[in-house]
Amino acid sequence: MKRPLALLLLCFLAASPLAFAAFPAGTDPANPLLQLGCLDVTQAPYRADPTGRTDATAAIQRAVNDARDAGLVCFFPEGTYLVSDTLSCEQKVQKLDQPRNADGTTQHYWDLNHRLVLFGSTKGKRPVLKLAPAARGFDDPAKPKILVHIWAQTRNDARGKQEPVWGEEQPNISFSHFFRGIDLDIRGHAGAIGIRHSGSQGSAMFDSTILADGAYSGMSNCCGQGGGTYNIEVVGGRHAIVLEPNSRFPILTGCVFRGQTAAAITYTRGGSQVPTMLVGCRIESTASAAIDLTTERSYGGLNLIDCVIQLAPGGVVARTKKNENLFLENTHVRGASAVFTGGAPLPATAEWVLIQRYSSHVTGATNLINGTTNSGEIHTWSVASSAPDPDALRRRHYVPPPSFEDRDAVNVKTFGAKGDGTTDDTAAFVKAIAAVDKIFVPKGNFLVTGTLPLRANTHLFGLTGTYTSIGSGGAGPRSGKRAPAPADAEPFAITTVDDAAASPGLSLLSVRGRVDWRSGRSTQFLARSALSISAHGGGRFYGIMGMGRQFILSGITQPTSFYALNVERVFANPQSEIRDSAHLRIFYFKVEAGTVRSENAGDGNTPARIARSRDVHVYCLVGNVRHLGDLPMLDVADSDDVVVSQVKAFQPSTFPHLVETRDSAKQTVPSSQPVALFVRDPQPKP
Repeated sequence: MKRPLALLLLCFLAASPLAFAAFPAGTDPANPLLQLGCLDVTQAPYRADPTGRTDATAAIQRAVNDARDAGLVCFFPEGTYLVSDTLSCEQKVQKLDQPRNADGTTQHYWDLNHRLVLFGSTKGKRPVLKLAPAARGFDDPAKPKILVHIWAQTRNDARGKQEPVWGEEQPNISFSHFFRGIDLDIRGHAGAIGIRHSGSQGSAMFDSTILADGAYSGMSNCCGQGGGTYNIEVVGGRHAIVLEPNSRFPILTGCVFRGQTAAAITYTRGGSQVPTMLVGCRIESTASAAIDLTTERSYGGLNLIDCVIQLAPGGVVARTKKNENLFLENTHVRGASAVFTGGAPLPATAEWVLIQRYSSHVTGATNLINGTTNSGEIHTWSVASSAPDPDALRRRHYVPPPSFEDRDAVNVKTFGAKGDGTTDDTAAFVKAIAAVDKIFVPKGNFLVTGTLPLRANTHLFGLTGTYTSIGSGGAGPRSGKRAPAPADAEPFAITTVDDAAASPGLSLLSVRGRVDWRSGRSTQFLARSALSISAHGGGRFYGIMGMGRQFILSGITQPTSFYALNVERVFANPQSEIRDSAHLRIFYFKVEAGTVRSENAGDGNTPARIARSRDVHVYCLVGNVRHLGDLPMLDVADSDDVVVSQVKAFQPSTFPHLVETRDSAKQTVPSSQPVALFVRDPQPKP
């Protein structure tokens, strides 16, 4: 009998909830959007003009600040909003009564537990933030200026002071901020950048188009671990995205970059980079390279899976000064003569070439292929029999989550739910699930007890895990109230039907309890929960975060994918394990181990283990790993059909990067050698 997947995650919650004013001064408490948890920028007292005739900068900035401070979504109805200066979406800090020490740094200030959430209406056309033609400061490409800046004020003390450097960004504490469904128009401004969102755990941006003809770049940095960047299209501009060393494990899924005049992806600001991941993305350019890797002294790596790249004839996928860490799988290329500058020639430039698998690496790295270490390029490619379908590749990895404005979405409050943290809403949720498939859960703490079974196509969704919470016990999101379960109530659990064809979903909410997935086409999109997968469970899981408990995948048989997975500081060995499973994909696995600054902390454990499994691909396993002793960063035991790209710890030491064990025989790669590619091919069945 197979053991169920005990994937128990201690979710990365920002802090204990704070009390907030019900609604900002001057707003209408009876406004239906406000009742849902959304602050309409076009309503009083803001009255941002959606016609594009008058400047809306001050009105939007006030609405952004008020929504943040009141725990609301800053909501943009359909329209065009003229903006003439940077919209600063700032995660602020407050002075502490007593200084504290974190990560070896004294801090007299600490970040406020408030989040920046900007959503656009999904009715009609997307709202557009349009940079005014006369906007100042956006026309010098040597000094680029940002239209929308989502950022966290540093909490670290300035040298010799008892306060931080005001205005300095600290991306690694920029938690749980969202940008969804708002288009940006920065055309005609040579120094303009559409958005900078260097989000860390729980942050995301998705479903937006950036019109950038004549501009510098659509994006500066993007969201990664425990969140991600999904379905962003950049049209025109010098670049689609410029990445800096402090970009937080950038993963771009289902994105489209077309019409850039230079490399769509480039790097700046100096220093070593973490790897970049593109999944199901499309790059169409007349430039000579899709990615420019010549601007910095070092790079962490680049992964492209299920991508489509079309360039000027004779170009390269990645322009380089030397060999770099590059990995491609199932990627179609046309126009390029090689993957990187000086690399092995592709079999054609005028036709589509399908790159089934490709790997190259920097000096000092190695490959471990079927028990043998080697170096150099590895490639399997051929002229494609037909043109690729970029939209099909994108849909393989991303479909937009539901919206409360969808015609078939029903608010759970219409079934009697209160969401006040004290009223038992269990019966209301049961009625809703019996009646409809798409159930919107607005802002609130919804007390639900016992077991809540979802039907085959039930999708529960909210406004983000910060604002929407269901379950029993513990702290709810941002309301200042707790939702205590009755003393005799059984622990809360959401369950799904045991059916490989069923497709239930959870999106943009948090669950105070556990979730037992047994459906094969599930979707969990940026939903905080303690999760288990068993029976016929599988599907796609986005932005899973875990701290403090093991991440165990056991007995999985259905195709299952994780995007922007983040597991860290687990006080058990191994921190995560895939065992007795098959058909698993992990797109960017950020790990952290041995970083707790206390004696004998106990978090120096193997971040990832694959045991007795097959058909497992892990694309990029990287992170801050220290103090493992003899334990490896990656442990592979008696498994076949396994592919792992770019295994690397930030700080190499005496521990192994990789240990593979087969029938008690071991092969070891030290952490002094990054592992560009590990492969254990399928073994013939006896």
